Amino acid sequence: MSHVFHQLYFHFAWATHSREPLIDRDWRPQLLEIINEEVKTRGGWPIRHNAMPDHAHLLCRLPPTVLIAEFIGQVKGATSFRVNKEIRPKFKLQWQEGYGVLTLRKDELAKVSRYIDRQEEHHRRGTLSDLLEKFECQEDDWPEGDVVKAS
Repeated sequence: MSHVFHQLYFHFAWATHSREPLIDRDWRPQLLEIINEEVKTRGGWPIRHNAMPDHAHLLCRLPPTVLIAEFIGQVKGATSFRVNKEIRPKFKLQWQEGYGVLTLRKDELAKVSRYIDRQEEHHRRGTLSDLLEKFECQEDDWPEGDVVKAS
């Protein structure tokens, strides 16, 4: 696929097991470095990331050959494994099942990057994005009605 043009940007968010505050400020920089390494190992280009005590955000670019569910499942599994083995936190890091993911246009990267960078401020002030902080839902948010058919 050397002659394929793509700009595929994804914002992922995922939570700790039971939304427990398992991510400690002392080792958060190491966690973020591990996330960076695992994204690169799987063919991605990390753009921004951050973590709060009970969840993480990742903004990255992925090639079209990467399967999204497989990619984030591997990133989550590898990061928790490495944190528990290399950092050995007081409480074992476990991620909750599932994740949230949004696709972005290139012109949205700066705004979402700022949002990710300012996580602590957004949580402190309560200025969270319902869309960017959504981790779970009961049903897909597909519009109801007739499916548009290609002509």
